[in-house]
Parts: sequence; structure tokens; C-alpha cells
Amino acid sequence: MRIAVLHPYPVSGRAVGGVTRLHALVRHLAPRHRVTVLAHAGEDPASDAEAVRELAEIGVKQLLFPRPGAGAVKRLSWVLGRSPYAVAYNRNPGLADALASLEREEGLDAVHVELSYMAPFLARLQPRTVRILAEQETMSLALDRLRRVPFAGRTPFERYLPLEKGKVRRFEAEHLRSFQLLYGISGTEASWLAARTGRRVGILPHVVATRTFVPAAGEPTEPTVLFVGNFLHRPNLHGLTWFLESVWPGVRAAMPLARLEAVGPGLTEAWRREHERDGVLAPGRVENLVERYQQAAVFVNPIRTGGGMRGKVLEAFSCGRPVVSTPMGMEGIDAEPGRHHLEADEPQDFAGAVVRYLSDAGLRRAHGRAARELVDRLYDPSVVFTRLEDDALEAVSRSGR
Repeated sequence: MRIAVLHPYPVSGRAVGGVTRLHALVRHLAPRHRVTVLAHAGEDPASDAEAVRELAEIGVKQLLFPRPGAGAVKRLSWVLGRSPYAVAYNRNPGLADALASLEREEGLDAVHVELSYMAPFLARLQPRTVRILAEQETMSLALDRLRRVPFAGRTPFERYLPLEKGKVRRFEAEHLRSFQLLYGISGTEASWLAARTGRRVGILPHVVATRTFVPAAGEPTEPTVLFVGNFLHRPNLHGLTWFLESVWPGVRAAMPLARLEAVGPGLTEAWRREHERDGVLAPGRVENLVERYQQAAVFVNPIRTGGGMRGKVLEAFSCGRPVVSTPMGMEGIDAEPGRHHLEADEPQDFAGAVVRYLSDAGLRRAHGRAARELVDRLYDPSVVFTRLEDDALEAVSRSGR
């Protein structure tokens, strides 16, 4: 197949969050298909160049397009316009022209996107080109869940976002049915999409590179608690804030030597100055993320807002680490509380679960082994993406390509 992949961020193996699934998909498809990635450029030209080189090594061309400039007047027009803000923010004539040229000059069998607000880019394609949406975070569901964040803890933009609910619902009604193949990242998201489209919606979960994220040879020697995420993604920052304010004091009261590491990009120097105390460290992006998982006694996933599925949990599972999570943080993962992980939604219960793991090495090992077996069976890329590849081949065949 000749496949175009569209994304709002450069696709790179160094990325965190949802980009990791797309990176794994591209690597899965590359040996058998002609894949071209089209994405917005990032903020660091050197990182962008490295991302282009990395995919070129596996025979995938990645084309990156700077976002058009946007001053205050244009941003206000996005707020007042008919389209959701995310759709307006991601408009990029250069990327749209390149996609149309790619189809015209080389031909395309299928186009794959992972966020529905990229759907307008597909408007100029031929009807027979198969459109695939493997939604990572359904916009309307994420908006509904924003209500869990106290109003005082929201940014001005987050205070505005609930006003977009009508725009988002209209956009989804207009665009979701244009995809021949529709997937939600979890059962919850798939049901949400099916209810709004009246269509069959599959489930395409997150994946983890099980050959990279491997358990350590021995047990961690320090009572380190780990949380990983891109903190520019507000649900991660909301979760970390809740954990620090409501859960961490209880953990430290019971385990004074416990240390929390918040690993990933997006935490400012001002945030570090305010929070790097009481055993809290924020090293930012790290070169060896696997090592951080392996050295952690407990991984926490205090997610309370947003949608999608948390690949960070699969990475911790793959490394054999015990996980404490909110129920929302485990959506889409076929894990059983008390067997693969511990689950809690209230601060005292969450702190108690963390302390329980820190105090019981045998329980950590038992849950870690069960979690690793789970990801080997269900979330390895070869297991997940073979189903998608087969569906796409069948859809292309039906289209007459």
C-alpha cells in the first residue's frame, strides 16, 4: 500500500505520549508498504532534522511544515469562528498542498490520522482513497472530563474550552463519518464514537516496545516513585498537581525517605523552584527512560482528566514495575486491580496503595510479573498493528485501488 500518515507533531522515537504509538505503527508498516509522514514542524530545528533522518533510515520520508504565524487577531478569530480551536490552530496550507500533491503525483491508497481535528486536511483527496482514523483522544469526551479540574486550577484557555462543546459536536458530526475505518483507543472511546456516528468502531489500543522496555535484573534499592509524561499536555499536569497536593503528603508521612521523580518535558523552571522540595525531583526529558522505569520502586498514574489511553502505564508494565493508578488512568488497558496493579481514586486510598507497594517487595514482584505477561500478550506492536494492517488492506481492496 501507499500510505500517508498525518500528525500535528514530528514523528520520532524520542517523543513521549501519543506520538510513540504512531512511531511504532510507522516502523511496523515500513518494511511492507510505502509510507510518507506529513506533520507540523516542531520548535527545535535540530530535533526535527533528527526525526527526519531517523525515519529515512527505515525507508520512510517525513515532510515537516512550519505552522503559519498566529497573532492575537488571528487567535481571536479562531475563538469566534465556527470550527473548534484545535482545528483552526492546526490549519496549515503547506501541509494540505503537499498531501494533495502526493496523491496526485504518486498516488495514495490510504491516509491515516490519529486525531480527528486533522480531518479537514483530507477534504481534497479522491473519494477512493481510504481514510483511517485511529482516534487517540476524542475531543468531546476530553471536554466533558475537564469539569473534574477545579475552576481555579484551570488556565484561561481551559476556562474557555467548555464553551466549544457545541462547535466540537458539530465538527464531529460533520467529519467522523468521512472515515472508512474508525477506531477508538479504548472501549470507552470506541463506544463514544459509535454512538455519534452510528458506525462500527474498532479498538486500536496503545502499544509498547516490549523488546526495549524490559525489567531490570534486580529490584530497585531506593523508595523512588515515578510519574512520566509530557507536561505540556494538561491532563498530565493536572494529575501531577493533584498527586503533589493531595496524595504525596500522605506518602511522605508514612515513608519519609520516599522520593518522587516527575520525568518528561513541559515543566518550567518556575514550577521546579516551587515544587522541587520534600523529595520531589523534575529532571525534564531524559535520554534513558527505560532506566528510570527500572530504577523506580513504584509507578504512579494519577490521571483525572482527558481522554485516550496512557502508554506510560504499558511502559511501566513492560518494565515489570508495580503501578498505582486512578480508574480513569487505566482506561483501555485490560488489567485487573489487585492482580496487575492497584487502583484508587481518593487521595488517602491512593497514598495507601503507594505505601503498600513501597513496604512489600513480594507484592511488587508478583504484580510486576503479571503486568509484563499482560503486555506481551496484548500490547506488543506486532499483535496490535497486524489487525489494523489487515483491515486497511481489505478496505483498499474494496475501494477498487
